[in-house]
Amino acid sequence: MLSHPYSSESSRPNFKEVAVAPAGSLQPLLGKSEVHLWLQTVPPLKELLPQLDLLSPEECRRAERLQLPADRRRFLAGRLLLRSLLSHYSGIPPQAIPLDHSSTGKPYWRDPPLPLQFNLSHSHERVLIGLRLQYRIGVDLEWVRPVPRWQRIAQRYFSAAEQGRLVNCPAPERDALFFQIWTQKEALLKGTGRGLAGSAALGEDSRWVTLPLQVAGGYVAAVALELTYSLP
Repeated sequence: MLSHPYSSESSRPNFKEVAVAPAGSLQPLLGKSEVHLWLQTVPPLKELLPQLDLLSPEECRRAERLQLPADRRRFLAGRLLLRSLLSHYSGIPPQAIPLDHSSTGKPYWRDPPLPLQFNLSHSHERVLIGLRLQYRIGVDLEWVRPVPRWQRIAQRYFSAAEQGRLVNCPAPERDALFFQIWTQKEALLKGTGRGLAGSAALGEDSRWVTLPLQVAGGYVAAVALELTYSLP
């Protein structure tokens, strides 16, 4: 399910405006069989900087190491929205949530008070976050843009059938198709916690289902969900 409508360009998020329940009182906002997906516009940097007190010192240092202002904006917007959502679902203040990240960069909550699984992705001017209970989730979002070396990338990471689809696709539609295939692979990799290295032979996994998402114009996205059972 989509928990909220996508935010419009005119609706800038204030990540501090999150209703927080008393510490320790968990809000039953996410059903056991539900998946919540949040898509948000990346605000201007000047709107993000006053909210840095919601982030950890390590997150602030990571933001400072990013050279390009656009990269810094996306990182800050992603982490602020993630903390606000985790606070919204758990009732714990966003700055009190101990986030860490794996060797592949996937953020996770150390010793959460509820089995909340989440993943985030950002591209160009959008941030996408997926949440569910108990079972893992991966999301990927891409702004559709020209891919000059699409054949080389496809030969390394895509199956023969996927490569054939790209070759036979009309040129004006090829970039969107490339990212449709790419986001589904990347969402699965992010859900499992693996990186792209050594993933050339990645195929379907009976323990996961990967679905395309309809998002804002000019973007494509996908979500990968760990199943409670294995597909035959």
